[in-house]
Amino acid sequence: EFMKRLVLIMAVLILSACSQNTESDMRIVSLIPSNTEIVSELIGTDNLVGVTTVDTYPESLNESDIERIDTFNLEPETIIELNPTHIISHASINEMTKAEIDQVVDATDAELLVVDDAVDISGVYETIEDIGEFLKVTDESDALVEKMKRDYKSLVDTFKDKDAKTAFVLISQAPDFYVAGNDTFMDSILADVKIDNVFNDIDGFPLVDIEEIIDRDPEYLISAIGMNDTELNDMIQNEKGFKNMPFTDKNKQCNPDVDEISRPGP
Repeated sequence: EFMKRLVLIMAVLILSACSQNTESDMRIVSLIPSNTEIVSELIGTDNLVGVTTVDTYPESLNESDIERIDTFNLEPETIIELNPTHIISHASINEMTKAEIDQVVDATDAELLVVDDAVDISGVYETIEDIGEFLKVTDESDALVEKMKRDYKSLVDTFKDKDAKTAFVLISQAPDFYVAGNDTFMDSILADVKIDNVFNDIDGFPLVDIEEIIDRDPEYLISAIGMNDTELNDMIQNEKGFKNMPFTDKNKQCNPDVDEISRPGP
């Protein structure tokens, strides 16, 4: 009787262990670059089997045979063939891809996490914690968040005694001027470093006309277009309406790496 019970207990334990995904068993598909960067920071890239066609970080992704997925033309069969155990999607794409992702989940029994859009630094921390919990690496995600909080506070503190500047974030080039407004990650970060976004009274990423830009008279232009410095300056100089604006000065044109300022992650 004792041996029968022992065998039964062992069988239950073995079945339980087999039913749980260990980190080494995970096959992760990430459907937005910011999530890929978070996963890579938490557990590396070995468990990633699918990322998007626009993922660029970490650079090791470019040297691997990880499947590239076009989220604007998502083909469920491609992801099903990857046999994922975990799929990390994002609110910004989930609405247009929900049917396809549901098809993949039904076919593979993969676990699905849909990450909310982070509109401020706190939202980034929450995203990291959510992904850490999803992948069962909460110690790593907690440690990463704490490090980022310390680094971010140090950054913000360097600006506390500086005079505020005015700026706008240009998302697209002429003739359609889309800008970053209120309730966006970029606007939140600017506010923390004492830069007044002149369009923070408009939500989201509105289309504005050139007269609105001129009327608000921003001192600095921050580009999220993806042009190089010369192309950006040429576009500004060729726009007659900008002729007397402060940001026609090259020293008042900020042209950072678009990926770094548009992907809320580590």
